[in-house]
Amino acid sequence: MSPSFKRQIGRVLWTLLLVTLLAVEYEFRLERGLKLPPRTVQAVGLQKLTGVRFMDDDANDGDSFVVEHEGQRLVLRLYFVDCAEKRDYKLVAGRLKDQAGYFGGLSIPQTLKLGQQAKVFTADLLRSQSFSVFTRWERVYDSERIYAVIMFEDGRDLAHKLVEAGLARIHTKGVTMPNGRKANDYENHLREVEKAARVALRGAWGMPRRAPSAKLPPK
Repeated sequence: MSPSFKRQIGRVLWTLLLVTLLAVEYEFRLERGLKLPPRTVQAVGLQKLTGVRFMDDDANDGDSFVVEHEGQRLVLRLYFVDCAEKRDYKLVAGRLKDQAGYFGGLSIPQTLKLGQQAKVFTADLLRSQSFSVFTRWERVYDSERIYAVIMFEDGRDLAHKLVEAGLARIHTKGVTMPNGRKANDYENHLREVEKAARVALRGAWGMPRRAPSAKLPPK
């Protein structure tokens, strides 16, 4: 058997293995009832999903959570904001330090407490108030999560409410909002909301700092 023929056989075998793994992943997600977001962005703008119901799940946190839509499960991730981690493990150690530093030098236990508070805050809102989901079906990296904007009947979105409560940092990609407001403009708006939360010492901004010299985000 020639070397070139062996290489061809090897490529065919690897291709078959990849197809098999993808098929297994597909079946696994179907069994869990997860709606499979498309591999590419299908919508230029945000699409509105109504009749969405929040679902309790151990993996839920302040900015990422499971909902049910048309009998299927979706894992949503907010645009614009990032809530603190709720658990400490090796893969998030660096992110926890960044989150602690963002809020002016919190300790890791304080940051984890903040993450738990954000989780409860988001769950309480989504259980008690009517909301709509807007999404482009854009995946978060290559995970099952999709980016979304959550709008409430008062005209405010969940990212705004988290920042206003001092429970999230402005950190991740944005999107043109459902009312047409551009991402950069809306991020600037969130910066103003954050300043007000900082002055009022809400959420993270009211927690004692490890050192008086700890730096705050630029005003």
